[in-house]
Amino acid sequence: MQQTICENFNYNLLDTLSISCIFSTTKVKNLLNLNNSQVTKASNSRIGTSEAIRLLNIDTKSTLKNSSKKILPFSLYSATSDTLRVASERYHLTPQLEESSVRGCEFPSLSRSPIPYANYPSFKDKGERGAGMDQGSVSHYPWKEWVAGLIDGDGSFLLTKKGYASLEITMDIRDEHALLIIKNEYGGSIKLRSGANALRYRLHHKKGLLNLIKDVNGHIRNSNRLVQLNKICHKYELNLIYPNKLNFDSGWLSGFFDADGTVTINKTNTQLSISASQKTSELLQPLIELYGGIVYIDRGCSQSFKWYISKREDILKIIEYFKKHPSSTAKKNRLHLIPQYYKLKDLKAHKALPGTFLYKSWQYFYSNWLKYEDPNNGYKL
Repeated sequence: MQQTICENFNYNLLDTLSISCIFSTTKVKNLLNLNNSQVTKASNSRIGTSEAIRLLNIDTKSTLKNSSKKILPFSLYSATSDTLRVASERYHLTPQLEESSVRGCEFPSLSRSPIPYANYPSFKDKGERGAGMDQGSVSHYPWKEWVAGLIDGDGSFLLTKKGYASLEITMDIRDEHALLIIKNEYGGSIKLRSGANALRYRLHHKKGLLNLIKDVNGHIRNSNRLVQLNKICHKYELNLIYPNKLNFDSGWLSGFFDADGTVTINKTNTQLSISASQKTSELLQPLIELYGGIVYIDRGCSQSFKWYISKREDILKIIEYFKKHPSSTAKKNRLHLIPQYYKLKDLKAHKALPGTFLYKSWQYFYSNWLKYEDPNNGYKL
């Protein structure tokens, strides 16, 4: 094998690194160049590596130093797409490629598209608004609607007699991810409730609370929550904004489902259903027109109403909705299994004879389904 390393090879290497970062991050994988003393990261050390690699390291650095062109900071230290995104956000790297050229190849400027709220990107310090959230952008309404839906289901605004205002959201311990999204955006704290498998999020500092109120004001739909929010708005001399009519593409349902929704399979007839419960029917009735289903008084609890859908076309329509507005709780695991459920149902795998491949496929699917249900507390996803 030829061991000679020439200048042409150095430029080719730069091309490969740049292209792997910019155009083919999922196909070309390179190690992220950080402070690592392992010999496997040869470019980090001039000791203990071959002479060829050491020369390559020196020549590469000198070539970059003498270059008058601006190159995307992370194009030299490429990684997989996920790692690249996290690194660029953590170290505030500029996602632009200005007048960059490597070996005569010009690359167009790159712009970063907004990150979906459900992936919860890294936000700034407590109480500050995240850099990715533009308060005046209509495109971020789904985020605000999701927060409002979560509060309508599991939250409450509190105002003490001494005038201290706060927000509390209580959720199942497995739904910590959703609470972390809120905490990373507005600050606050998350604590384990004693004697219960639940977490309580609490936000009481003024700056974070005002930012949250500014976001959800106009998206809260629960009448009790509106009364609570109105008291806090009066305290801070703000006007309460009533919500507009709910539409299909609103992010509110995603937040409300994360709070009060369930996905179940009936053990007797293997019927799949999606439902949500509330003490009153005011939040549930509009869902019928938009997403289908029915609303009835829950037999298991006479003091609550339930929105219930079981028709295949309605459920598949809901699945398309959640592709745009993903769930941020453990319930998303079952939502992801629904397409597989219908495929096996069409093959009548649930009725297959024991020992057949169809039977084994159904058992494997159902075991995965049950992994997301905790029999100890009766909580169903």
